[in-house]
Amino acid sequence: MPAFGRLGLWLFFFKEFHCHHCGGHEGYASRRRNFVERYFLPPLFLKPVRCGDCYFRSWRPLSVPVLPRKDAMRFDAGKMVATARAADRKETQKETPARPEDHQRIA
Repeated sequence: MPAFGRLGLWLFFFKEFHCHHCGGHEGYASRRRNFVERYFLPPLFLKPVRCGDCYFRSWRPLSVPVLPRKDAMRFDAGKMVATARAADRKETQKETPARPEDHQRIA
C-alpha cells in the first residue's frame, strides 16, 4: 500500500507541524506576502507557516497548531549611543589618580 494511502499519515499532516525540509516540529505563523496568499489560501483553508529551526516557509492547513509570529527586535540607535556615552562618562569619573607613594622610583 502506498504511503499516501495510510490514514495516519494524513491525520498527522492535519494535526501536527512537521517541516519537510529539516524535520523540525516547531512552526511559526508567517505573514501573508502576496495576492495569492491573501485571497486564495483562506478559502482553501491554508495558511503560511515558517519552520522555527531552518526558516523554511510553506503552506499548511488551518487546523495545524503553530506558535504566534515572533516580533521583530526594535531598537533606537540614538538611545543606544547615548547610553554608551553615559557609561563611558561614568567610567572616567570612577577613575582615581594614583598616589605618588604607590609609584616605585627608578634610579
